[in-house]
Amino acid sequence: MSKGIIKPIVTLIASGLAAVSIAMTAQTSIAASVDLPKIGETAGSTLSIAKEQQIGDDIMRRIHRSEFLMKDPIVTDYIQHLGYKLVAANPDALGRQFHFFIIQENSINAFALPGGYIGIHSGLIESSQSESELASVLGHEVAHVTQRHLARRLEKQNELSLPSILGIVASVLAATQNPEAGMAGVAATQAAGQQSIINHTRENEKEADRIGITMLSEAGFDVRAAADFFETLQQASRYTFKPPEILLTHPLSRNRIAAARERADLYPTVEHQDSLDYELVKARIRSKSLINDRDAYRSFEAKHNNKQLQKAGERYLFAELLKQRGHYNQAIEITTELYEEHPDSQLLLFSLSEAHLGRGSGEKMLPLLESQLSKAPDSTKLILATSEIYLKAKQPEKAESLLLRYVDVNQNNPNYLKLLAKAQAESGHTPEMYETTGQYLLLLGDLRTAKKHFELALHATSEDPYAQTRIQARLEDVKQKIRADIESQSKR
Repeated sequence: MSKGIIKPIVTLIASGLAAVSIAMTAQTSIAASVDLPKIGETAGSTLSIAKEQQIGDDIMRRIHRSEFLMKDPIVTDYIQHLGYKLVAANPDALGRQFHFFIIQENSINAFALPGGYIGIHSGLIESSQSESELASVLGHEVAHVTQRHLARRLEKQNELSLPSILGIVASVLAATQNPEAGMAGVAATQAAGQQSIINHTRENEKEADRIGITMLSEAGFDVRAAADFFETLQQASRYTFKPPEILLTHPLSRNRIAAARERADLYPTVEHQDSLDYELVKARIRSKSLINDRDAYRSFEAKHNNKQLQKAGERYLFAELLKQRGHYNQAIEITTELYEEHPDSQLLLFSLSEAHLGRGSGEKMLPLLESQLSKAPDSTKLILATSEIYLKAKQPEKAESLLLRYVDVNQNNPNYLKLLAKAQAESGHTPEMYETTGQYLLLLGDLRTAKKHFELALHATSEDPYAQTRIQARLEDVKQKIRADIESQSKR
């Protein structure tokens, strides 16, 4: 799939799933060709939370296999923590599962999938002018999930059946394999859109705005940020042929901006101070887009030599560019200076460890990492950095022991599971390695290979007395998913 295809794909996911502003005519054949769970066919039926989760899990397994999913542990950890801060501020969200992820794409967009999966384009993070603006977008998408706008739209338009929604999803997924067929299917679906559905979408947007602003206030962010961000995007699109994708999938008007400002005036004014992590994450994302830009590198190098890089984000960005080019000594020097200025920053400590690992001096970081872990034992960033160094230092048992402490809260983290499987393999704990690898592959949607690993784990001898029961349950789960896939394929 070409890089240019990802923009319409993610835009259509947002439009088709978060808005579902269209009915389906020619989608049935496409839906049959894509492995999706069978939800039901009764027109006017509503999606249960369990069925929403089933659809979302299926889509997310596919996204996990995409080259466009950002797998950077620093960036993903940041967006998860920011998202969870907003979830904690919404009582309706506490009983739901949420997972926040980033698509590496320069366009500006965000979307909510069934099952509480919320995606953000990296371009949106770069374009935001404050952490409150970024939080406002996440809060808006969380509100779409908690208010169950997908199911509510089914109630409002009883001729919009569940196969229609699956058809929309199928078209989006088909586009990742066959862009012409997928986009043709979506075009046919969009042609059948109805004004009543679009109006309902606008009502959903208003509701998400209202709840999102409340979340912003409860979480301690600037409630004016939502209107500020959309107004900036609207003004920026005046002189371009096509507005940002987020304006296409989230209908916007001057009245909506005015309503957001009026609602914000009802809350106390909060001057939220952007976190250091926000500044550094923006810099880290930008460094990835500049990795092959020689002119940008020379510009940063000249500014650094002339002591013109003053902000922490600018200095960190240059250190990342140096690291990407293998200039580890200078990257370590700059990152060390930043860490000395911000000794509580786990992000900078992780980055410093990365540079030392690249240079081959990772073991020098162990005393500092272990000291910081004693203060924050559940920090995923510190656990991953320390475990990587343990493995490099031929101490896999230490890495395995450390990773196992918090594996339960990281069971949906591919980076974490992959590293744990490596540590178990190098420790000689083969049965455990099979089980962890099965979990990792299941997360990525490779069901049949995951099944093989669970079977190997089940027939191996483990010292864990609960292993057999646990693995058997996981094996039955993956078998059920495989059966659902076979059933779907048989209807082609």
